[in-house]
Order: sequence, then structure tokens, then C-alpha cells
Amino acid sequence: MAAMPEENTFDHRRGDDGEHVGYLHVTDDGSFVPYDPLRRRRAEPMELDDAEALLDRIGLRLLDRGWWLVDPDGSRLKVRVTELRRTSVTVAPVLDDLSGATAKTIDLTATLTLPLPTDRLVEAD
Repeated sequence: MAAMPEENTFDHRRGDDGEHVGYLHVTDDGSFVPYDPLRRRRAEPMELDDAEALLDRIGLRLLDRGWWLVDPDGSRLKVRVTELRRTSVTVAPVLDDLSGATAKTIDLTATLTLPLPTDRLVEAD
């Protein structure tokens, strides 16, 4: 995953409530590349109004989604985002079905903080 450029990148706050909902990177040709709060690139370079509108639509809804935490060995654990900071994201395990054997082997009180950006989080379908 390519890192979000730090130079020529600024915060984008939603106009309605001032909530930080991502970042905008200004390209050499004056276009804008939107990055969500997890520092993931969300589109190709575009006009400023379009990039801002995209980030406003995405907002913090991406935090309500289910995620897979991918370990270096390729195994996956379903997690939810519990805290998001500018430089890190904290996740906790979740289970869709608490009746299985997996429910007995996972500590649902455990959390893990990952530095941003991270390629260990993948949106669950």
C-alpha cells in the first residue's frame, strides 16, 4: 500500500459539523486526491469540490463497517474499529455467531492498536 503523501496534504473537515473525515492531497497539476481517515486513497485526482463531496459522503461511516484484521501468516479475525486517531486505529474482535467454538477461544475484551496507514485491515463483505 502506498503511503499517503505528507507534503501538500491537508485535513478535510465536513462543513456541517466540522468533523475530520479525511485528507486531501494536492497534486502537482492542482488536482486533489481524497484519502479517508484510515489514510486510504479513495479515488483518482479530481476537482476540489468533488474530492470534498466524496469524503463528506464517506464520512465516519466506514468505521461502522465490519473489518478483517489480517495477520502476517494470512489468518483473519473479524474486528470493529473502537478508536481512530490521526496516527493509529484501535480494533477489537467481534463475532457474528457466539454459539461456535470460536467464541470460546477469542478474548472479546482484547484490543489492538495499529499505526496508520496499515494494510492489516480489510473491509469485510
